[in-house]
Amino acid sequence: MVVTTGNCSTAVGCSETFLHKPSLTGSVVLLAIFAILIPIAFALGVRYQASVFATIIITGLALEVLGYIGRLLLAVDDASTKTDFILSLVGTILGPTIIALALFRLLPPIVATYGDGFQAWRPQWHNSVFYAFTAVCVVLQVVGAVMATVPRDANAIHIGIRLLVAGLAIHLSSILLFALLGLRFALAVHQRQDILYANKLTVHNTQRFKTFLIATEGLSLAVLLLTIRAIYRLVPISQGFGSPVARDEVLFLVLDGVMVLLAVIAALASFPGRLLGTTLPSATIQERRFASRPERPYPTAPVQLQPSYAPTYYRQSIKSSKSYSPRHNTSPRKYNSPQQNMVDSEALW
Repeated sequence: MVVTTGNCSTAVGCSETFLHKPSLTGSVVLLAIFAILIPIAFALGVRYQASVFATIIITGLALEVLGYIGRLLLAVDDASTKTDFILSLVGTILGPTIIALALFRLLPPIVATYGDGFQAWRPQWHNSVFYAFTAVCVVLQVVGAVMATVPRDANAIHIGIRLLVAGLAIHLSSILLFALLGLRFALAVHQRQDILYANKLTVHNTQRFKTFLIATEGLSLAVLLLTIRAIYRLVPISQGFGSPVARDEVLFLVLDGVMVLLAVIAALASFPGRLLGTTLPSATIQERRFASRPERPYPTAPVQLQPSYAPTYYRQSIKSSKSYSPRHNTSPRKYNSPQQNMVDSEALW
């Protein structure tokens, strides 16, 4: 169904933008669930003292809520404006981008739990690279969304769509790069299991470490879901808002809304406090880091032996006579107590 408005009927490219009404039921359901997940993420951040991760997740969820508010306005109001469409477009595009950033930050601490021997890259530049990826994506997607809907110039609209496509392509590339780094780390763990067992780390056999592995699989699932969503969103926008794929509401709700929702649920179920805090405390991490070093026996402290006698020596000049010989030492020696069973040194000479 075409959404027609007085403000939009004369705009160039507007008929391509407002070609159908979003699903009212689907928008309400997803809006409610995303809103419910915000206080849950906040509570987990307070509980596990993971404020940065929780803040990023909450920001992504808030953008999703704004996006579905825009879609709800498009669904209930026949006099919808471009502002509603921009709100829905920007919110549903930027939300998963920010949520992916929260997942990107989890890989370095996961690698740190295994030790430096399992690093396939330098984790010092990990966060900086993915922060840069996210910043470029956000700028391109915001500028592209505004240019694709606000101007009345057809050329500006096409430029905006290209910027949107570029932002989504960079976002997809960052997810694939992150997945590649995670795959390399998984292969390193699989190939170097002898190091883990050689260190005799009993923590690998505990229930807490098994929970840690399950949580890591949850993060992998979240990355996979966000990858599917990014691929889907790239196709309809590259084909234009009037393409059949872009007008398929069921396809959007499943491959965009549901994929992002399941990814967030998997991320919250694998919260870093459980994954790196309660599951593996810092003491255990330090134990595992230093366990790879070979143990060296500590040197024993020197024992001071108490002599059975206290010899008394007379001072003698360093410049002794040439006739001096240790066999004929003229310096007298006095003993506090006579020694028995001693070997005669004169007899040995």
